[in-house]
Amino acid sequence: MERRKILLGSGAALATVLAGCSSSETGEETDDDGDSFGDDDGGDDGYDDGYDDGDDGYDDDDDEIPGFDDGVETGSDKLSVTSVHREGRDVGVIVETDTTDRDELYKELEVVAHDLAYAISDPDHFKDEIETIELVLEYDGAHVLGLFVDVQWILDYLDDEISREELRKKIVEAEE
Repeated sequence: MERRKILLGSGAALATVLAGCSSSETGEETDDDGDSFGDDDGGDDGYDDGYDDGDDGYDDDDDEIPGFDDGVETGSDKLSVTSVHREGRDVGVIVETDTTDRDELYKELEVVAHDLAYAISDPDHFKDEIETIELVLEYDGAHVLGLFVDVQWILDYLDDEISREELRKKIVEAEE
């Protein structure tokens, strides 16, 4: 007899839980604020709820770098590109070096900057989506030097507005 009461009680509790779950399921996705995503007709209702949906017009696919060829190789004897990745509007480039001498690294940057510039296959698309390139030079896995490259400098170089040496100087001066 006691088993029956327990089974009936647990069955009633289970039915209550299931009824509660099914009444809140409407077939629409909702966010944490209760706003519905399922019935959006795509139109502008003129109401700004202050919610930033994160759509800034840019594709934040971290695997794709727009207007940039994968597999950058450098003609430098001392530096080699080991990784290129996108983080929002920035491109990170990991460069392995076999020297820690800054003067030598700065000279070799000319070659790497040239090679990165010519890896840009569609300058307009690249410029629209990428703002800076961060070069991280590593020696035996340890960070040796970090440099920022403004995309406009690269485009100026591609348009022959600045020389290879001037591009290197801009990168080095930005570090100081």
